[in-house]
Amino acid sequence: MRLPTARARQGAKTRSGERGVILILTMFVLFLVIALITQLSLGAEVAHQATSNRANHLRMTLACRSTAEEILTLIKDDASGEPSSGFSSALSGPGAFPGMEGMGAAGGLGQDQGQDVGAEGEEGDGEEGEGEEDASNSDSFEDGWARPMRVVVDDIEITTFVSDENGKFNLHLLLVEDELAAEENFERAVRILGAMRNDFDDDLGESDARIILDELLRWMQVDSRNEELPLMPRHSLDEDSKYTMLSALEEMMLLESVSQELFYDQVRPNELIAPGLESIFTIWTVPAFEAAGVNTLDSDGAAGSAADGSLSADGSAGQEPTEDAGDTGDTGDADASDSLNSDRDVQGEGGMEGALDGDPPIGTLININTAPRAVIEGMFPSVELTPVKVTALLEYRNEVDEDALEERDNAEEEPEDKELRESIYGEYEPEPRQFFRSLEQVTEVEGFDTEDLEEETQAEIQALLGVQSDIFSVYVIANRKLDPEWEPSRRYQEAPGKAMRLKAVVWRRTTQDGVKLIYLEPWHEVPYSRWRIPDFQRDQPPFEPPSYR
Repeated sequence: MRLPTARARQGAKTRSGERGVILILTMFVLFLVIALITQLSLGAEVAHQATSNRANHLRMTLACRSTAEEILTLIKDDASGEPSSGFSSALSGPGAFPGMEGMGAAGGLGQDQGQDVGAEGEEGDGEEGEGEEDASNSDSFEDGWARPMRVVVDDIEITTFVSDENGKFNLHLLLVEDELAAEENFERAVRILGAMRNDFDDDLGESDARIILDELLRWMQVDSRNEELPLMPRHSLDEDSKYTMLSALEEMMLLESVSQELFYDQVRPNELIAPGLESIFTIWTVPAFEAAGVNTLDSDGAAGSAADGSLSADGSAGQEPTEDAGDTGDTGDADASDSLNSDRDVQGEGGMEGALDGDPPIGTLININTAPRAVIEGMFPSVELTPVKVTALLEYRNEVDEDALEERDNAEEEPEDKELRESIYGEYEPEPRQFFRSLEQVTEVEGFDTEDLEEETQAEIQALLGVQSDIFSVYVIANRKLDPEWEPSRRYQEAPGKAMRLKAVVWRRTTQDGVKLIYLEPWHEVPYSRWRIPDFQRDQPPFEPPSYR
């Protein structure tokens, strides 16, 4: 047998080395292909997820639009005294959802009990009714707009919440020209802020409340704008005023002493809600119109409110059309009207035509039917309006209205209407509660004896309180439920999954052409949901999950 030569052995060794290189190259190519496939797979998954998120966001937006139309329709119909026309276009004009006009869904809801009279106080037979008995002349939690709605669109659940801005204290009252009135309003704000979280560990003392309000006044003061407090895009009272008005209540969170936990309502253990600044304060109840061409509150051109003059002692901002203004849309008293040229007069256009000729705004009167306890307590010193009297007022508006309950139980209802109502409001319907149709009814409250009130206090009650509302914050919350069978196990619990929360502020105007809604703040996303805070949270019955047909 011939042994391999040295050259043969070298060739075999070389071929063995080449096979090793080929194996390495093959593995490298294989790893490269795997990496490319993985990258393509991840890219496709990301693109799919992004497209799915955009599609779900669009679906939630469209669902919110449709639901928003219904709740806005209820707000309008509450003022007109007419039954709701269902899911129809609730308003037109700037500020609405793009494409909202014409959207709709089958079905509709009637007006709530007690809304059977018109906005002018006339009964069905055409005769003028008594103001004390006319429920349409007052606004309360018994109105249709105040009832949270639930609408389901495929796997999206939409709920609504309406906050009455007229039940809150307007912070711009701190800026009135009358120094004595401004000081009184400051003390009211201190008392309200101090009573906001009386039942919680993070209750604010009087000194804390004064620090916050002093810092707020400094924030609104023109001379304090510098590098520490930069100038914000806000609307000034007038050129000579030393203060600027807040463009949004959320500006308070720019203050060092105001945190998110203090500003927003906080859901606490034991099914309690600690009220936040958003529940007791407002900036929207002094609406007025500027002349055309003047910067308004909304920088995007949405119909908004603007205070076109300094605040008066009663908190009114700007001026409403006078009798001489007629249909021209002029705003302001004699002095202010003279300063506006005829070619700069405010003119309503399109769906807003005639909106300037409506009833004057309610202004800063606090609606006693919807005001939180802290607001009612803080409006008057405790020596004038004792806690016992405040409790008596709150207990009255939580009493069952036996007459309304009997009327509801005896009312005939079509099966289709009942099924629709129960699918939106739930099969369990709360019992109707008492509410004040006029301030005179306050004297009828058991435990609220007006005889021991000073005449000055009685006059202040008439000057500061009311029973009507015209400005509302509307919330629409959409939840994409991952589990369709999910039910809440406690109060104020939201379904897990993607959520969209939208808010708008609208001004309801009763005009000769009917009721119109004007956007003071256009729709925008907010970080938290809102719930109505019961007057007596610790006395609530055990929680039961809502049941819908």
